[in-house]
Amino acid sequence: MSESAEMIDVKRQLRRMRAYTLIVSAATVVVCGAAIGGSRAAVAEGGGTAKFDEIEVKRLSVIEENGKPRMVLTNKKKSPSAVVNGVELGNAGTRPGMIFYNGEGDESGGLTTDTTDADGKSLAYGHLSFDQYKQDQTLMLQYVEEQGKRGVGLRVQDRPDVPMTDYFEEFKKVQQMPPGPERDKARAALEKKYPAPQRVFLGKTFEKASALMLADGKGAPRIMLRVGEDGDPQIQFLDSKGKVTRTIKG
Repeated sequence: MSESAEMIDVKRQLRRMRAYTLIVSAATVVVCGAAIGGSRAAVAEGGGTAKFDEIEVKRLSVIEENGKPRMVLTNKKKSPSAVVNGVELGNAGTRPGMIFYNGEGDESGGLTTDTTDADGKSLAYGHLSFDQYKQDQTLMLQYVEEQGKRGVGLRVQDRPDVPMTDYFEEFKKVQQMPPGPERDKARAALEKKYPAPQRVFLGKTFEKASALMLADGKGAPRIMLRVGEDGDPQIQFLDSKGKVTRTIKG
């Protein structure tokens, strides 16, 4: 039986609608894909912003336009070694936390915290430091707890006027020597050649005393302000050899 003209017209319209739907769907996919791809490309090229409610990473690096690092947020295993003049100093994978870099890509300090337990000896620490240019840490805010003894304070330390890379090879050779008098002698000679005396300490000692220590250019304490756990205050003046020359008690 032949189809009526009305039924033929309905089928024709259905075919047109089907074709239109396919065209619109394909166009939608193309547009959405282009938008997503463009957004991803913009984020990858630094021209966009990605927002997250939560993100888990083992290491996050902030870099400059030239690719040099400015900050690394990292777990312990993926933490970088110190870098000065493009030379890696020390071991990687030892410092969990936040590592800072200057405009030349040299490490310039960091914020780290960790706990260890080796051979039944526990150690906990928190450390914020800033490095001298081309050198090691010169300003430190640090907490240390070892075997039930706690020390916390602000430290200021001098550093040599030469870059760390100048004596790193010598340092490595000393570290590779077997423990004993010869290594102790070599280490003392290295410290004399590249002195790094502590000049200031302000904080709480392992003996639970609050203290302020001021040292000379060789690291010898010259003035000690101290209040013991028992509340006994005193000021001590010392000579260059560490001998107390005068004491003022409260």
